[in-house]
Amino acid sequence: MMIKKLAYFLVIIALCIHCKADDGLPDCSTVLCAAPFFLVDLVDNTTNENIILQDNISEAAIMIRDTSGNLFQFTIINSSGLLYIEKKGSSDFLEILIDSEIVTSLSFNTSKPNTKECCDFGNLIDVQVNDKTFNVEDNTVTISL
Repeated sequence: MMIKKLAYFLVIIALCIHCKADDGLPDCSTVLCAAPFFLVDLVDNTTNENIILQDNISEAAIMIRDTSGNLFQFTIINSSGLLYIEKKGSSDFLEILIDSEIVTSLSFNTSKPNTKECCDFGNLIDVQVNDKTFNVEDNTVTISL
């Protein structure tokens, strides 16, 4: 009886593996991905230090909004002071405010995924930062203020 159950179980597994569509894409139905995001590092022109850490700026003092005034979800990574910003779409224009004052604005597009792996949402491309020196590397935008 046990052998029959084991054989039945193996047949079911084989059918499941065989019946899977082979479109070259992995089965991502069981993978939990973080929401698409990018990082912003606001650094002091003089010290090259992260201003959030340097000036002890709280998350409550920062606001990120799009051109329609819609707020973007973000968190501060405490160890580095980086802003972890969730993307709402593949492109956008954002203003970053500290204590209700616009400190910078940036726009971006997102490339198509580079791989066929789960959780590949593409990379930042066509990044523009108004009137500030900036650098983009690995979905991190470093902006000198």
